[in-house]
Amino acid sequence: MKRNFVIATHGTFAEGIYESLKIIVGEQDNVQLLNAFVESNEIEGPVNELLARIPEEEELIVCTDIFGGSVNNEWMKHMDRKNFYLITGINLPLLMQLFLSLEEDTGTMIQTIVHKQETAPMFCNELFTKKEEEEDF
Repeated sequence: MKRNFVIATHGTFAEGIYESLKIIVGEQDNVQLLNAFVESNEIEGPVNELLARIPEEEELIVCTDIFGGSVNNEWMKHMDRKNFYLITGINLPLLMQLFLSLEEDTGTMIQTIVHKQETAPMFCNELFTKKEEEEDF
């Protein structure tokens, strides 16, 4: 089954993070971008246009920037769509894992990736402090 991706964010973050992603994983033919509120203050129309382009029998993984934000909230209205998966709080490591995963079961793939330590934000100062403490022993 074909996997389709939508990266949907406030402003041009979707475009920017996809440009970075392409450097690492290459151009992808199954990706649509939604830079919300750049040309219009309306979100429902652009979301519906993207949904109309992707057949319901194909998988759709939508990645948004922030839970509770207007972009994510609009996609939440479509949770009953068949083969639809919604992830929020995206970052580059998470997107890399999604695009490089060989896992065939999409639900399992997403659950595994979102719970990986490598895809979570890290406070590097804290890591540095722990390393110094370990060296003190």
